[in-house]
Amino acid sequence: MRETNSKAQSATALRAPRCGERARRGAAVVEFALMLPLLLILILGVCEIGRGVNAASELEASIREAGRLACMDFRDMIPSGMTANQKIERDIRAFLRASGFPGNDVQITITHAGGEKNGLPFDLEDPENYLQLFRIEATLPYNKISQVPLVTLKDRNITASLVFRRGRVSML
Repeated sequence: MRETNSKAQSATALRAPRCGERARRGAAVVEFALMLPLLLILILGVCEIGRGVNAASELEASIREAGRLACMDFRDMIPSGMTANQKIERDIRAFLRASGFPGNDVQITITHAGGEKNGLPFDLEDPENYLQLFRIEATLPYNKISQVPLVTLKDRNITASLVFRRGRVSML
C-alpha cells in the first residue's frame, strides 16, 4: 500500500502545471515588474533624504565645535599668520572633511547676531566684541553631497547656523 501512495505522490509532484497555475505565475512576474521601479525609487529616495539629514547634522556639529573654540581664550591655539576667524573656518572645513563631506565647498560666514551691527562681519579678535553675540553660518550645496542626480534638489543648499557669545572661557 505504501508503495502505491509514494508513487501517486511522486506522480503529482512531477505533473505539468495546469493552465490556471501558469497564468498565476505570469501575473506575479508582471506585478513584480510593475512594482520594481516604484520600489527602487522609494529606496533611493529614502537613502538620499538620509544623506541630506546626515549632512545637516554634521554641518551643525562642525559649527558647534568651532563655536566652542571661538568662545574660549584661544590666543595660544592660533598658528602665527592666521586670524581667529580663519582658524574657525579651517576647523569647520576639517571637521566636515573628516566626516566624509566636501569641506572645501562649504561657504562660512561669521557675523554679528543682534543689535545695530546685525549681519555685519564679526571679528573674533576685536576687543570691542567681547561678550557680544555672533553667528556662525555654514552653507553646503546639496549637489556636492548628492549620490543621485535629482533635478528638484539641484539648486538647494543645506544650511546650519548657531549663535554664540564671545567670551573668555579659559581652558584648564
